[in-house]
Amino acid sequence: MYVLTLYLLCGALSGFFSGLLGIGGGLVVVPILTAIFELSMGSSQTHIIHMVVATSLTASIFTALASAKAHAKKKAVQWDVVKLMFAYIVFGTGCGIFAASYISSESLAFIIVIFLFFVATQILFDLYPHPKEEHPKNSFYCIMGVIIGFISSLVGLAGGSLFVPFLRYTGLNIHIAVGTSSALAWAVAGSGALGYALSGLGVPNLPEWNIGYINIPAMLIIAGTSIFFVPIGVTLSHALPVNTLKKIFALFLYITATRMLYTVM
Repeated sequence: MYVLTLYLLCGALSGFFSGLLGIGGGLVVVPILTAIFELSMGSSQTHIIHMVVATSLTASIFTALASAKAHAKKKAVQWDVVKLMFAYIVFGTGCGIFAASYISSESLAFIIVIFLFFVATQILFDLYPHPKEEHPKNSFYCIMGVIIGFISSLVGLAGGSLFVPFLRYTGLNIHIAVGTSSALAWAVAGSGALGYALSGLGVPNLPEWNIGYINIPAMLIIAGTSIFFVPIGVTLSHALPVNTLKKIFALFLYITATRMLYTVM
């Protein structure tokens, strides 16, 4: 019962901070779900980090679809960019999943730790690239699609923390960048879920309710809960000091990343 409560809390925090700060919910899900799986499954489960990444990506399918639909209604999605990058993101995600199948859980956790430290620093100091003066070539979008898909599939995020800075760099304003990112995130989440489900088939000693590396109970509870808390975060974003909360959230990422690093070491 306590595990169910922790899943609900994880989903609530994911949705709340996603709506409040405009960040991907995976930034919350990955470190918290790692702790939950370690607590509930213990050291006997050797594929915890792969399960965390797979479950986080799969849960992101629902929030990415809901977010993309909402942004599309407001004409905030640059569909030509989505069409250009989509297939390359799927390819990069597939390459990342293939690579992950040869990476140990400890090494994958270390990659996630580095990424969390990077994102925390970016949020804390508001480090975003200045818009490019000239419009990038199509090949640049395609290369970045592969790179972002590859990284996102390793760290369990649907790509928002990478897509938004990239799209801002190409010259899109913040609202269009966020909306377009939500549509692109579905390419990572959808292909990531399918890839981790297939790559985990036949892996011994995974939990009973898994499909491949995806833990179905955790995914459903986290995804279902987060959707209800996103609007609350959006509403409070207009009433609370968001810049201060960003710094607090960055501190949360530093703490959780340090905890993961301590566990790995």
